[in-house]
Amino acid sequence: MSDTIQKLLKKVHVSTLVYGGLIVLVFLLATSLIAVYTVSKSNVFVDRLKSALPYPIAIVSYQDGITYRTLSKNMASVKRFYEAQDFGQIGLRVDFSTAEGQKRFKVREKEVLNKMIEDAAIKRLANERGIEVSQDEAVQGVLRKLEEYGSGEEVKKDLLRLYGWTLADFEEKVVMPSLYQEKLQESFVKEVDVASNAKGKIRLAQDALRTSKPFADVAKQYSEGQTGAEGGSLGWFALEDLTPELRPSVILQKVGVPGDVVESNLGFHILLVEEIKKEDSRQLYRLRQIFTRKTTFADFLSEKMHGLSILILSPEYQWDAREARVEFRRQELRDFEKNLFEKADGDAAFFF
Repeated sequence: MSDTIQKLLKKVHVSTLVYGGLIVLVFLLATSLIAVYTVSKSNVFVDRLKSALPYPIAIVSYQDGITYRTLSKNMASVKRFYEAQDFGQIGLRVDFSTAEGQKRFKVREKEVLNKMIEDAAIKRLANERGIEVSQDEAVQGVLRKLEEYGSGEEVKKDLLRLYGWTLADFEEKVVMPSLYQEKLQESFVKEVDVASNAKGKIRLAQDALRTSKPFADVAKQYSEGQTGAEGGSLGWFALEDLTPELRPSVILQKVGVPGDVVESNLGFHILLVEEIKKEDSRQLYRLRQIFTRKTTFADFLSEKMHGLSILILSPEYQWDAREARVEFRRQELRDFEKNLFEKADGDAAFFF
């Protein structure tokens, strides 16, 4: 056999091996992609793929990707934090190995994913307004946080012990998102007169009261929030249960006579003291209110997030466009989460 033919056969053999290797590689990649984006329940092989490779779980505004790997690292920090605490003192046991513990952990994962999407959205909105956070600002932000939390060395130790974080991780995950939010909020305050609409509406309600229209009717017409439909009824309150801005008005008001307009951080209020009674040495007030809400940064952010394109690639989650939040696909987990929140009644520790 001539040397030329032998060289040609070797080239064909090598080409075949390369081609075959590429086919195997493409097959493995396709198989892993199908597994990652179709398997909705926990699977050791799929979980390892997600934590090892930069597969996106969410894409914000067609540009900013959030990966399974980053989410996995964040959840490892969450798990480390809870396992480092002594919850036994309050009768709470952390156990992620049980079926219920895994569901609770999944609820926490959903909240972490929502926060990651919110942080990405805030940065995107800030960048659109020409807002950037410099490295020097980030460093100064870290130093401020260290001073706020105590000794720098002690904070470093706590970050490592509780979260497995370095100062660079702390800067990336906590300080930078916080600085972007602060700057975007400053921009929002300059752009929006947060009180104008609320103030105009409460003045209309006040004018209606001056015509002797019943307080409950005026509340139904002008008051915002859940109590508006109920004629502004709040029920019984002690002074210490009210926000500080409202207390002086309640103390000075006559029973049955609407008070003047009071401004709080939330908005504007007109209060009516319907009845006063003593109970266990405490003075209680039965109140109604007409309330108009200021435009808050949270309102602004929610409106802007409704306008962003959020693509969720996970088979476990979906984007609720109406609420602008990630939600579970499986009804079983939705019901579990709802029941968990009802039992928790605002107590975050109840999750674990």
